[in-house]
Amino acid sequence: MQKTFWTAVISLAALAACSPSAPAPAAEAPAAEPAAAPPAMADMPMPAATEAAGPITSSGKITAIDAVAGTVTLDHQAIPEVKWEAMSMAFTATDPAMLKDLKVGDAVSFDLKSAAEPTKISRIAKQ
Repeated sequence: MQKTFWTAVISLAALAACSPSAPAPAAEAPAAEPAAAPPAMADMPMPAATEAAGPITSSGKITAIDAVAGTVTLDHQAIPEVKWEAMSMAFTATDPAMLKDLKVGDAVSFDLKSAAEPTKISRIAKQ
């Protein structure tokens, strides 16, 4: 009987050694570092501008003037820099005083302030 007892103990020990062990308790993970702040707009790469950045020159004919509002309506040529076909439209003068010597019917050359502000005229002159 003693032999059977020791055989059983050895068998149990062998089984215990071959059995998968329970996973060790997980150690607490170190605290994650805070995420880095996104880059400031000034630091972001910007694509090259495809449109004219400065004044864009064109010409046309005055069809209406509102000196009080500082607007002039022009029947103008196509302006490819802002992808406009020839049309008639109102523009705002950056300085309303530049409209004082103009009248309906005058042929003019003018500068749009920029492609970003194409409805503002920074210069207008009779041709």
